[in-house]
Amino acid sequence: MKTMSSTNDLSVFPGQIDGVGAKTGPSFAAALCGFVSTTVATTMLMFLLSSV
Repeated sequence: MKTMSSTNDLSVFPGQIDGVGAKTGPSFAAALCGFVSTTVATTMLMFLLSSV
């Protein structure tokens, strides 16, 4: 039965693994790309519906 680990399992900085920052979640570029593409698609749909 494992009671206590001899290594340091609890890190002071949970976002860092082996001294390298762990990337969590989507990037700002991905969010910006999604926003721009949604805006363009909505605008095109509005123009298509208004031309009918």
